[in-house]
Amino acid sequence: MRRTLLRFVLSVSAAAVVAIVAAIAIAILDLYLVGHGHAGILRDSISWPAAGVHLSIGDIVMLGLALLGAAFVWILFGRRP
Repeated sequence: MRRTLLRFVLSVSAAAVVAIVAAIAIAILDLYLVGHGHAGILRDSISWPAAGVHLSIGDIVMLGLALLGAAFVWILFGRRP
């Protein structure tokens, strides 16, 4: 039970850190693209107004990386020494 709780806490922490780092990197990339006259990656790509969902390519990439980071930590700490 304790090991599963520890895996969960570590996975959530890793997902949060990866999401923050990815958000900063995506914001810098978007500033670069917009500053050089290209289309930004933070414009709505997926919209579901009834549910209040408006996702951009940057949002999707950030969420995907956070999920991958959490899954990686969950698998990494699931191995028995």
